[in-house]
Amino acid sequence: MTDRPLRGKVIGSSVIASVAARAARETPGILRLGPPLGQLVARVRSAARNTLRRVPDAGYRTSRDGVFAAVSDGRATVDVEVATDARFNALEVAADLQERVRHALRRTGVAVSSVNVTILAIEEPPPPASSGR
Repeated sequence: MTDRPLRGKVIGSSVIASVAARAARETPGILRLGPPLGQLVARVRSAARNTLRRVPDAGYRTSRDGVFAAVSDGRATVDVEVATDARFNALEVAADLQERVRHALRRTGVAVSSVNVTILAIEEPPPPASSGR
């Protein structure tokens, strides 16, 4: 081992987004990550237009499931979009999610600038699958 500090970008935003998504999926009261299908289609259309116009994406990397992450100057900013279970208090779920994401990101060694949670929907959970054959 050396005492010299690491230089350069060590952990990318795609890894940060992946860690945050895993923490979100493990949070009680979260039904799903990301936008409903209609919003997803609109975002893909908008992203395609911006790509054709060569509009920069402000340094954000988007995971495939509603988690956006950026790392700048060794600090991570994360935005998580979720649907919560109607049986839980949505604001308490969001606060728990923020703390779980912060805790998971601390283990990467990256300082956390902010974790923002957007509740896109509050839904009833799907009915349990029947085990009848």
